[in-house]
Amino acid sequence: MKKRILISIVLAIVTFCSWAEDRRVVVPTHKDTNYALYPASTGVFLRLDTRDGTITGIVPTNANKNRTLNSHPLASDNKPGRFELLPTDNTWEWILFDTTTGDLWLLKWSAKTDILTKINIE
Repeated sequence: MKKRILISIVLAIVTFCSWAEDRRVVVPTHKDTNYALYPASTGVFLRLDTRDGTITGIVPTNANKNRTLNSHPLASDNKPGRFELLPTDNTWEWILFDTTTGDLWLLKWSAKTDILTKINIE
């Protein structure tokens, strides 16, 4: 009886841990969206303007913590779906991808300065 209870507790903990670490990124299936929303961390979302690459950090439970991460447009053609965010192994870092030119930027959304760094590919 004690073994069954212990096994049940261990399985419950393992299930909870795997659920708590689950970070799903839903990439829009159609490219005509102006904005995409990405879960960055528990309670934090990244809102990407897919037309120009501007990004806002959103905290739905505390509007005072919302902040603009990249306010400088990276493109001016206003083509919906041009930019995408892709997760890395680090929760705090994402890749911003320009699907038109192939340019990449490293987004460090928790940083105070140097939030966006261009990645040179040769």
